[in-house]
Amino acid sequence: MTRQFNQQVHCPNCKTWITHETSFGRWIRNNQKLNSGFGYAITDQDYWVHKFKTYSDPKHGDRNFQLIMLVEIKTMGTPLSESQSDTLHIVNQLMRNRKQTPTKDLSWQAGYAQTIRVDSLINKRKVNVRAYGMHVLTFSGLGPDDSESIKWDRRTISLDMLTSLLAFDLDPDTLQPLDLRNHHRAPRLLSLQFE
Repeated sequence: MTRQFNQQVHCPNCKTWITHETSFGRWIRNNQKLNSGFGYAITDQDYWVHKFKTYSDPKHGDRNFQLIMLVEIKTMGTPLSESQSDTLHIVNQLMRNRKQTPTKDLSWQAGYAQTIRVDSLINKRKVNVRAYGMHVLTFSGLGPDDSESIKWDRRTISLDMLTSLLAFDLDPDTLQPLDLRNHHRAPRLLSLQFE
């Protein structure tokens, strides 16, 4: 059955807790035809992170990329529900396009092209996109400022690492410096777990 909505935010002005649910979310939750008992799993999207980045290749000159990933935010250490975990696991597979299956542990991804060329409205031309999938960012508190612990895909990270991940200075899968070179072999990735 559809779970009760319990996500709240703290108002910095009046210091009270208020519901974080939108009118549309409340409507979905109360619509009996969209009840999870009928097989529906509806989840929101927290943050799409999209960055333009240039890689200077000594052999081939500068190469421009659009880098993109989706980040699900969990506060107060709240874990993903089973249905949300399944939905995000599917989205993660659809959003990845590393050249090869990275590891046995991370053998699921939809595409195997190193980059995908898509139309950009701003650039008015095709651009290269590397999609880094879905990641879960968990705060022990409500956000970076009041959390004693920050986790990226269940791995503890620092506030500086969080900034570097969101800036695509660190690879969101390996937590190592991002490497945009065109490799024949994909880098070894840590296993991503949405449970």
